[in-house]
Amino acid sequence: MKPDHIPVFADVPQTAASCDVVRTFKDISAIELFKAFPQLIQFCTMRYFMV
Repeated sequence: MKPDHIPVFADVPQTAASCDVVRTFKDISAIELFKAFPQLIQFCTMRYFMV
């Protein structure tokens, strides 16, 4: 495991698709990161258009 990764364990009902759970977690974590570090928004936007 890389040092910049953390394991996440979640109790999810069988009716929920794992991809939806991961997408929701990523959405929420991105929103919180952008709130804490607004300068990331500009960096991520620039990087997206450079690829």
